[in-house]
Amino acid sequence: MTIKVNNTDIRIRPSAINSFFSCAYQWGKYHLEGIPSTSGGRAAIGTSIHAGVEQLWNEAIASNKKEANISAMTDAAMEAWKEEKAKGIKLDDGETDGTAAVEIVRGLESFSEDIMPFSKIPVAVEQFYKVDIEHPIVSEIGGTIDYITGDTIADVKTSKRKINANSHSTQQSIYKYLAQANGVPIEHNLIQGVVLKKTGAEGSVLTLDSNIDEAKARVNIMLDTLELIASDKAPIDLILRPNPGHYLCSAKFCDLYPCQAIKEL
Repeated sequence: MTIKVNNTDIRIRPSAINSFFSCAYQWGKYHLEGIPSTSGGRAAIGTSIHAGVEQLWNEAIASNKKEANISAMTDAAMEAWKEEKAKGIKLDDGETDGTAAVEIVRGLESFSEDIMPFSKIPVAVEQFYKVDIEHPIVSEIGGTIDYITGDTIADVKTSKRKINANSHSTQQSIYKYLAQANGVPIEHNLIQGVVLKKTGAEGSVLTLDSNIDEAKARVNIMLDTLELIASDKAPIDLILRPNPGHYLCSAKFCDLYPCQAIKEL
């Protein structure tokens, strides 16, 4: 059950903050020890749709026109799907390349019809920002923002269920903080949400109430915890504990399942 600290120059990504509080043991195995995790089919479909949307916006930036080239978007998305499969994907029962392709295309069409017309052409997409940290284990906080225009950033989210924008508040607040720290005057956060239904897809643009102070407080808890680990004043097993009560604690969602905490139940 012991976590080995193999990585002492890590980047805290906005998307990985909540997972630290969901199951610190899993976070430590993946980020400190460096055990690779396997994406699920849902996550890979989302990554692929992201790639198609990036293609859309890059063409719009180049031409200064919002015209969805579904063919080019699909090509970019399916190339991303191939890359995800090469890394390893855990497909759900009944999920295949064919079913994934259908959902990806539906998602891209929904984005083009339901989201693109109500969104400005961005000034940048897939923009990486970071803030350096003086810490014995963490070297920086950094992440890639999907969409930037004027004083607004947006993140593409895909889901099988209705999307709750504020459930992403910590992640999006840190993106806002990173942009501001790098001189970009961001005031607003949006979620460009695509819900992948059984027979189609539906897109919407959702506002999000960011809270940078609250998000930074969570990051500071992480930094303090990891500094305690670096000091070697307490066993790491007592600091980064598993959370068997978490709703994602199952073989479907966790490569480490069943960990020792589950075996002892």
